[in-house]
Amino acid sequence: MRNIIFDLGRVLLNFEPIKYLQTLYPPEKVQMLHENIFLSKEWLDLDRGIITNEEAIRIITKRCPDDEKDIKNVINNWPQILTPIEGSIKILAALKRQGYPLYLLSNFHKEAFNQVLEKYAFFKSFDGKVVSYQVSLLKPEKEIYVHLCNKYNLKAETSLFIDDTLANIHAAKKLGFETIQFKNSKQLSQKLNHMKIIDADNFNM
Repeated sequence: MRNIIFDLGRVLLNFEPIKYLQTLYPPEKVQMLHENIFLSKEWLDLDRGIITNEEAIRIITKRCPDDEKDIKNVINNWPQILTPIEGSIKILAALKRQGYPLYLLSNFHKEAFNQVLEKYAFFKSFDGKVVSYQVSLLKPEKEIYVHLCNKYNLKAETSLFIDDTLANIHAAKKLGFETIQFKNSKQLSQKLNHMKIIDADNFNM
């Protein structure tokens, strides 16, 4: 492998919206907000970069007019749950030390990405980034993988793609990428050791 490509949410950053909502609201409201925000078309449109937070709030509020305050609160504040997965950050650092070119390929909202980009130093490890809102494309659409390869002159057959979502893994495999479906940091380190990508003598979880 010459290049290693990481997803962001649930691979490098924690993203557990139900747990977040449970700290703020009773169970019946948790379900409503989760379905109407995190599982909504508007959420995907934010990832694609074709609507703003304000537009998403307005559209969702039309569906749930009695919950405008809560909808606004969640959409404006959910990025606080995006905290680093420490084991994954250690793996990223180890790969960087070993000289692998590292890339980011993620579905992400513009406002949220800008917040975490400014907040966390590990983003400096990447040699290139393609984020969905920047190109109006989403994984698992093949065009976003092709865009990454074209932008940074990568070849799928010499690149490893790491993502937690099976549909995204399948799409990458069809294009010729080597893949690892991320479960947790320990599993990822074991896979990388097995593939002889991480030097086990110089890396300890």
